[in-house]
Amino acid sequence: MSQKSSDTASLTTFKEAYEILKHNADSLEQSQALDIDNLVSVVEQSIDAYKVCQERINAVELALKHAFDETALKN
Repeated sequence: MSQKSSDTASLTTFKEAYEILKHNADSLEQSQALDIDNLVSVVEQSIDAYKVCQERINAVELALKHAFDETALKN
């Protein structure tokens, strides 16, 4: 596993993962020449970060749904 991929394995927050996604997207957009040797590790790192973000979003959606369901039951 590359160093960047192992960095994303320790991600625990949405903010950390989002910053990696933003950094990678910005780097790819701003590069004049695509570094094909580094592309695989950037993609792997981005996928790992995306998964962390998606898990956090799903958890928030579930918590909100639960909260709204509880509120509806009390009314």
